Amino acid sequence: MNKKKKLTTEEIFALALQNHKKNNLQVAKNYYNETLRMNLNHVDAHNNLGIIFFNLGEHQKAMSCFKKVIQIQPNYVAAYYNLGNIHKETSEHQKAINCYEKAIQINPEYVNAHNNLGIIFFKLGEHQKAINCYEKAIQINPNNVGVHNNLGNTFKELGEHQKAINCYEKAVKINPNHVGAHNNLGNILKKLGEHQKAINCYEKVFQIEPDNLTSHWLSMNTFPVIYKDSKEIDYYTKRFERSIKKINLLLDKKSQYTKKELINALNSSTNFNLHYQGKDDLKLQQCYAHLIERITKKIFQDYHKKKKKNISSKFIKIGFVSSFFRNHTISKLFKNWPLKLDQKNFKRFVYYVDNKFDNITNEIKQNVDQFFSNTDVDKLINQISQDNLDVLIYLDIGMEPKIQILSSLRLAPIQCNTWGHPVTSGFKNIDYYFSSDLMESQNSQKNYSEKLITLPGLGINYNFPDLSNIKRPNILNKPDATIFLNLQSLFKLLPQDDHIYLDILKKYPKSYFWFIHGVENSVTSIFKERISKLFEKEGYDFEKYSYFHPKCSQEEFFGLLEASDIILDTFNWSGGNTSLEAISLNKPIVTCPSKFMRGRHTYSILKILGIEETIASTKKKYTEIAVKLASDINFRNSIVNKIKKHKNILFNDQKPVRSLEDVIRNKLL
Repeated sequence: MNKKKKLTTEEIFALALQNHKKNNLQVAKNYYNETLRMNLNHVDAHNNLGIIFFNLGEHQKAMSCFKKVIQIQPNYVAAYYNLGNIHKETSEHQKAINCYEKAIQINPEYVNAHNNLGIIFFKLGEHQKAINCYEKAIQINPNNVGVHNNLGNTFKELGEHQKAINCYEKAVKINPNHVGAHNNLGNILKKLGEHQKAINCYEKVFQIEPDNLTSHWLSMNTFPVIYKDSKEIDYYTKRFERSIKKINLLLDKKSQYTKKELINALNSSTNFNLHYQGKDDLKLQQCYAHLIERITKKIFQDYHKKKKKNISSKFIKIGFVSSFFRNHTISKLFKNWPLKLDQKNFKRFVYYVDNKFDNITNEIKQNVDQFFSNTDVDKLINQISQDNLDVLIYLDIGMEPKIQILSSLRLAPIQCNTWGHPVTSGFKNIDYYFSSDLMESQNSQKNYSEKLITLPGLGINYNFPDLSNIKRPNILNKPDATIFLNLQSLFKLLPQDDHIYLDILKKYPKSYFWFIHGVENSVTSIFKERISKLFEKEGYDFEKYSYFHPKCSQEEFFGLLEASDIILDTFNWSGGNTSLEAISLNKPIVTCPSKFMRGRHTYSILKILGIEETIASTKKKYTEIAVKLASDINFRNSIVNKIKKHKNILFNDQKPVRSLEDVIRNKLL
């Protein structure tokens, strides 16, 4: 009887490779280990075993394998590359850079090392270095789709949109089935106001991967940046509702999405633009929130359980979450909540869901008890949970994707929302909504899924703006007319309100209207086209009566304010921060409050100042007030004098912060 032939080292290694290729990882590991038992210096076995450990998330074991390879064979290029991937995964950026550069030193034609080095530089904000890496990789291999896609992402970040589009189109030309490039092309077209073209890109993905959750999510959250008319608003509202149902059916059908697939979808977009349609969003917000909750229950099940109130010391531990703890409207409005809470009674924890730091970030970091900054959802969840808070306050739910994941979870016994983004969250795990006495009416509770709590005044402690370095705007041929300035983003201006400008002009022909350019020129063009058609119907040339100022620095924005005469508030989404800045420069504002809090910010500011003369109850009254301010200089001066006399009561108001403390101590805990 013949004895069974004993396999050689290379035959065992071949079996390891076969099973590795078939994703039979445990079997492959056993064969790699057997290979190493027979030949401890088998570098390929060490390297491939490290790859398995890396894919399983066992980074220390993987690192040991790759270091062993380098010890045996110092010029084994793949080991440096793989070691770089571990450091990239763990955000040890400089170590990753060193590894990739070593790999490139050994093999200058190593495309993947050039690509991943570019990814690291992109994360660090060193965009030109990233571009250089990607272009080098493309020079080596012009048909590497991933590199073209990454290069497009870099150009998109720099605002070079046409270059980004060219990269994405090149990627899908090389590989028509590259899902990432189709999605990225859709994202940039959406940003440029080409919403239908964006939807077409996502629908191409549906043809390639019908169950691709990210593409469905992106498509659901696609809205026109500027609406052509009211019918378009209705269409996209209903489309959003249908999309929620479609994704729920998709989740019913395919329950085995990986955690990565689910997180990628949630991180892809929010329904931010839904909130600028001027409608009651409560039911749709609840449907959208339920969809997010359904997904996060799959991957963060333990964080959907109730948490017991846990005050165990003399301090109340209160956390604040935002993606905008920097020079941004959110921080201007709310940074003094964590900064000015009574330190004798409160421990203040700040969670910054971004990595862009400036002087505001540093001020907050240096003056709170604990500051944690990260963009990794798992790390944020772990940190917030470990800090064992009593109360957690989200400042801007709805603006950034990661926040919508966090706010769906139960990370503290009491969780609150507020008006950094002034819309109800719809989440079951958000218990309270902090608003302003003046911004709400007796019936406002019906607009919220959370229990509404109002604070005195504006509900915030807002610093008086720094007006020490105002820069005059560079405006050629400023007309001899009354300048009406609209301070709001163009996407806040709805088609049903465009006639206001025409109504004012008809009654006061010496009117001139200033706007601020949209983030993209294409957005401005769409708005101009819409309002120009209205003017043309009445025989007016909108171009003769309007000026669009480029996006500018804070100092030049103040200069623009100073150069204007009258501020025209928007109807459905009122000015908050911008109206406070206008008041600091003594500018009269015309407003017409809506029934929702998001349309009542300026109304509240004027009520505090005792200026009811420029608060309109109807659009007709709004026009009359605007015309009176323009034509009656005595009336305008009386309003300006009232602002000068009373404006200081708006700023550095301690009452809302003290009230917040009392509410937390006596009502929430």
